[in-house]
Amino acid sequence: RSFTPCRAQVAVSVWGVTVDPREAAWPTEYSARVCAGEPRVASESVFHTMPVGFEFQQQQGTAPDARFGHTTTLVGGNRVVLFGGATGDVGRYTITGDTFSLDIQTNTWERINPTGDAPSPRAAHAAACVEQSQLVVYGGATGGGSLSSDDLYLLDLRIPDRTAWLPVPVQGSTPGRRYGHTMTFSKPVLVVFGGNNGQTAENDIWVLDVERSPFVWREVTVMVPTSPLPRVYHSAEVCRNGPAAGMMVTFGGRTANNCSLKDIWGLRQHRDGRWDWVHAPDKRGNPPLARFQHTSVFHSSKLLVIGGRGSEVSTPLPTAMYDTETCEWKNYPSANRFRHSSWGVGSVLYCYGGFDHRSPSAPTKDLQVLDISRASIIEDVGGGEAGQQPAEEAWEPPRNQNPTMPPTVRETRQGPQPVDAVLEAYGPRVANMVHVVNDHTDTVRQVDIATLAEEGRRLAGVAPTATANDVGGVANLTIDGLLKPSTWEPDPRPDFFLLNSDEVSQLCDEVLLVMQQEPMVLKVRAPIKVYGDIHGQYGDLMRLFGKYNYPTDGEGGDIETTDYLFLGDYVDRGNFSLEVMCVLLALKVKYPKQIHLLRGNHEDPMINSIYGFKEECKRRLREDPDEPYSCWNKFNYVFEWMPVGAVIDSRILCIHGGIGGSIENLAQLEALERPLQVAQVPQTDLEQRVTDLLWSDPTDNDNQLGVIANLTRDSDGQGRIKKFGPDRVDDFLEKNSPLKLIIRAHECVMDGFERFANGHLITLFSATDYCGTHKNAGALLFIRRDLTVVPKLIYPVNSPQTRTWDNSVTEFRPPTPPRPAAPRQ
Repeated sequence: RSFTPCRAQVAVSVWGVTVDPREAAWPTEYSARVCAGEPRVASESVFHTMPVGFEFQQQQGTAPDARFGHTTTLVGGNRVVLFGGATGDVGRYTITGDTFSLDIQTNTWERINPTGDAPSPRAAHAAACVEQSQLVVYGGATGGGSLSSDDLYLLDLRIPDRTAWLPVPVQGSTPGRRYGHTMTFSKPVLVVFGGNNGQTAENDIWVLDVERSPFVWREVTVMVPTSPLPRVYHSAEVCRNGPAAGMMVTFGGRTANNCSLKDIWGLRQHRDGRWDWVHAPDKRGNPPLARFQHTSVFHSSKLLVIGGRGSEVSTPLPTAMYDTETCEWKNYPSANRFRHSSWGVGSVLYCYGGFDHRSPSAPTKDLQVLDISRASIIEDVGGGEAGQQPAEEAWEPPRNQNPTMPPTVRETRQGPQPVDAVLEAYGPRVANMVHVVNDHTDTVRQVDIATLAEEGRRLAGVAPTATANDVGGVANLTIDGLLKPSTWEPDPRPDFFLLNSDEVSQLCDEVLLVMQQEPMVLKVRAPIKVYGDIHGQYGDLMRLFGKYNYPTDGEGGDIETTDYLFLGDYVDRGNFSLEVMCVLLALKVKYPKQIHLLRGNHEDPMINSIYGFKEECKRRLREDPDEPYSCWNKFNYVFEWMPVGAVIDSRILCIHGGIGGSIENLAQLEALERPLQVAQVPQTDLEQRVTDLLWSDPTDNDNQLGVIANLTRDSDGQGRIKKFGPDRVDDFLEKNSPLKLIIRAHECVMDGFERFANGHLITLFSATDYCGTHKNAGALLFIRRDLTVVPKLIYPVNSPQTRTWDNSVTEFRPPTPPRPAAPRQ
């Protein structure tokens, strides 16, 4: 639906496709969330003939007069709309209300004459794209010390010969008249920040929710007092990718006492609706020179600050780039402009109009471009002291998929794609770098994914050789007593457990009420952390929590910005299944919308009665597990109500086992009824689907196609448990578009995660040194807002306190061997 306001009636719309601003965080606060790599975008290619600095472009058609204080807004991918600004020489400026359109494929201008009630002529206003063919304008100055009205105007460009201006009817208070402010759009809100109200500079924030009618401006009260100084002529842009995805990032400006600024801040909205400012850190490089009357554009996760002026109007300022992943500043050639406008398409920056520092008496009408991927870095340019210590994380540039075939100029000029469009074209991707922990130095470092000893060998087809509920009582007791990522150690009393059987029973009752309200297939969103099999290894779970943050709203926690998804097999084989199970259930009770627990094949009484969990309940809870209301039976009843799948942002399917030969679509999973009991010998198609879902595995490598018997798990040869080939994965994803990736658990893999089907399926295993025999790593997958998949690893620790596998179970029921791997090529 399009936004089409009129005086009598308003249709509520969905404006644009952008990232949700409620999940962003700077790396300094959530350092474990930062990862290498960035999403591949269609416009990542470069001008292969472009020089290292800005280049002037030839323009065609009916070009605008030279001007300053205008706006240019990218709409529809390959089209830029210019509005307003001032023309003329010093002392003879004329404020305009012109509207022009630029085809950036051909650099051809066209004057637009929209119908309807147009905004008054103005400069120093703000504009933002809301749909691909719609933009809005707010505020500005009209000359002679006067300010434009506080009306919000929408320009509808959807029908080429019927473009029209429409005033947006708004009720209640507004941000008021102002100039030199910024306005951004991140679905579903417009955000106006700062500017001058005619008397003084402001630092207030106003938002308008476009999905709620009638439309109302609302002033935001940030939840902490720390915020940017009041300012005017600053810049602001929404970050679309990386750890700051969804943040409105603002830079520089001028204070009320005419001091230039060089600070950078991020504005974010939390899941509970609260807003706050985050001051961006400087870890590498020198911060740029202070400036105002500049512009900024995001290229993936990198903020580019273009032009502007400082205390000396004749001094051009370099283009500055701030990497939100590494918190590093770099400087590039100057555009030699201020009071200009700019936009970005892929790696190419565009700059139009504004004043030239060399002759600032009259504006220009030049169109300049700079390919940031080819531009020369300017060394030793900065505005002050900056620490030179290495950043905690490093950014890995994207690989060119076909470097021998550079694109044409037109191929690079594709419009910036919204998140959904990028994912539709390219899908989720695994980052080039993996995070690993050094348990001796307590540090996290990055290694190239290609250096892992086992992961991904079969991709080449090598044949194998040998928001918190207000809860109290038992949930808080469990969390307070067990959730100790940095200090937990096994109790020296092997039969001791923190909770008694009555408390465990109560916890099961509380979580059951939550799970009974959930669907069989969850719809969840990124950023999210995904965990594989834990199998009673509570020490490994605490290590992962301790090294990479954990689900709490206190220190060391990230539950306000990150969901958690667990893929099952919480119990059996390990000695601490009760700790694992109880702390996860307690977290589910406290954070029902952020903690997601799927069912694995060991969440089944027929399985966990023989692999250790039943015996652990009997011994540590001092109960008879065969009693109808025993804790063991209550746990298994909770298991029967667990969801069996989760879909992340419509692109990633998460399940425990696999798709076998019988699962063709998500509807088959959604149709499963609960409480769900697993047939040990499937007799019907439905029972076979459940067996496939919980028990099936991928084939040993990408060369093994089709559906074959899984002799490792089904040694009697009855064919109940299957292996499925990469062709099945590709066929399933194609039939269930827009799904692009399957994440599953169920199998031990030596590096904690392993790719299959040319990367379209990932196996994840979180327990280290499976059964004390495999020496494997454990991993979690952090999925960023842009759906980049970042593996985070821990390795086995050689300590008697960490050897927590149940040897009696291992002796009589040896573990399933890890997935096979061939000798390294």
